Amino acid sequence: MISTLLIANRGEVAARIARTCRRLGIDYVTVSVDEDRDLTYHDGAVATVRLPATGSHLDAAALVRAAIETGCDAVHPGYGFLSENAGFARAVRSAGLVFVGPSSRVIETMADKASALTVMAEAGVPVLPGTRQASGDLDALARAAVDIGYPLIVKPAGGGGGKGMSVVRSPAELRESLASATRTATAAFADGRLHLERYVEHARHIEVQVFGDEFGSVVHLFDRDCSLQRRHQKVIEEAPAPRIPDAIRAQIFDATVRGAQALNYVGAGTFEFLLVGEEFFFIEMNTRLQVEHTVTEEITGIDLVDWQLRVASGEPLPATQEQITYSGASVQVRMYAEDPFRAFLPCPGALEVTHWPDVRVERAFDRHLTVTGGFDPMIAKLIATGTTRDEALAAARRACTELRWTGISTNLGFVAHVLGSPILAAVEHDTAYLDRIDPTTEFADPDLLGAFAVAAALTAPDRATPWSVGAPTGDRALLDPADHDLGSIDLSVDGRPFTVRVNGYDGDAVRVRADTTDPGVVCVRTGGDTISVGSAPCVVRRAGEAWAIQVAGVSREVRYAEYRSFGATEADPEIRSPMPGTVVRLHVESGVQVEKGQLLGVVEAMKMEHELTATHPGIVTVTAAEGAVVTTDQALFLIEDRSAAL
Repeated sequence: MISTLLIANRGEVAARIARTCRRLGIDYVTVSVDEDRDLTYHDGAVATVRLPATGSHLDAAALVRAAIETGCDAVHPGYGFLSENAGFARAVRSAGLVFVGPSSRVIETMADKASALTVMAEAGVPVLPGTRQASGDLDALARAAVDIGYPLIVKPAGGGGGKGMSVVRSPAELRESLASATRTATAAFADGRLHLERYVEHARHIEVQVFGDEFGSVVHLFDRDCSLQRRHQKVIEEAPAPRIPDAIRAQIFDATVRGAQALNYVGAGTFEFLLVGEEFFFIEMNTRLQVEHTVTEEITGIDLVDWQLRVASGEPLPATQEQITYSGASVQVRMYAEDPFRAFLPCPGALEVTHWPDVRVERAFDRHLTVTGGFDPMIAKLIATGTTRDEALAAARRACTELRWTGISTNLGFVAHVLGSPILAAVEHDTAYLDRIDPTTEFADPDLLGAFAVAAALTAPDRATPWSVGAPTGDRALLDPADHDLGSIDLSVDGRPFTVRVNGYDGDAVRVRADTTDPGVVCVRTGGDTISVGSAPCVVRRAGEAWAIQVAGVSREVRYAEYRSFGATEADPEIRSPMPGTVVRLHVESGVQVEKGQLLGVVEAMKMEHELTATHPGIVTVTAAEGAVVTTDQALFLIEDRSAAL
């Protein structure tokens, strides 16, 4: 068995690997940069190696050197970063260390999406039409697109996690999609080559967990449904995959095992398929542990990291196919630092969790976390398990609403809404389902918006109103019970104006009316550090000139002046950055005429690009340079409509 393991990763996956190491009595070494030096998994490490900068997690030589200098005999790559980098696996083994994963040859073959499709097709696994050779030649890719047909999907040849992927529906969209994917792939994977593949509409994303050992044994550990994605990034995963006919499921398992055997596969891997009706097509294989491995662990009772370490140590698989069974159902939710009400833009900043739900939680911190723009926006994973799928979905939804936090926005309210959807319950979802949901309309519940306004009113700064709100939460000095004319306050909730009127007071309860489209009196109770609107608890935190309010798992921003909503309006001459990030590309120069809808530039943060377009025609002035680090709402372009002055 491995003696000392370098965990060449960060965040919740490093914490996950460390937990199994402790159970098996394996010493482990961690690596850190300034942003993650205080994360919890460092506490049990025999050593922590400081890396010089954020990008050092991609420095293969530095990681191998760290393993050697701390006396490690093995390296676990986790997922992301260098986990599917054949050069890193080769460097680890060349240094005389054990690499916890498959051979460099297999990683190289399957990391290249085009070569992976060729190998699988030769093994008799169904594949989609697409390029069979990755290319960085955009002209050659454009010619290939003609043969493949539209819609098609652009994929970085050497990457994963949805980064750089985009759906192209017409030739007019192709060039910019290829250019954007090239930039993202080069930055994220140091490989700008791309692969094109026919895009299948209304498909489900089904994947199968596979394991192989050095003795030629290959087994599957059943399937997962990972269809609930946004921008090709998984959000909710479940195991087993629901409502697949037994005959089709058996064919998928058979194709998976056959594909792994063709590779002489050793270690943990995942075969991913698109399922349309009773047809399925291989799309890629991940030669590593998956973010969603947890739901497979929950239904099988198998520690997949344990299996990885044993197989890497030269042991045979701990169980045969006949010995592997499952029971119940499990659902995983990825908690992301993003704002559903601002087009799911990343939200770097400080986060404090005041209550974790009573489910399995994979995380790398206890209460406090600073989310930076240099890493993926995933904060934690919530995993809920039940005897049935309905139980697991309900438990996952409860977990989303029970988790209490202050600080940055997250996607948990949005996810809770999805988990309660009749479409999900009926298994009528597909890979585009989440992209079809617009939170600004789905969450346009007047009562909920009113609740945010109410919560804000109770914590408002002292204004020219008869009620004092500078007192601590729960203090009866919040309102003067002798004053029957309690007054009102004008607020805006995510840009929507409200007037809140206080029309009653009784002990620790305040009766308040918010002028929503369906006005109603809401009872608000205060006590200690909590506020309840009706039966829904709130978390309220001051955020500069605004208040961050969380009600029923949904976070909104409340201001006491008219709030400038995300993006620019047609009357606004300034085009502002919707998020803190880096200007990665400018498409115009100062002084040129632009038309409405024309692409002006691209801002990147947390591995996601956001395009800025002209809201009206005019002469543009560029106020930021390529490579500039910008803040939220910073003006990047000024468009002057000179025709209006004539």
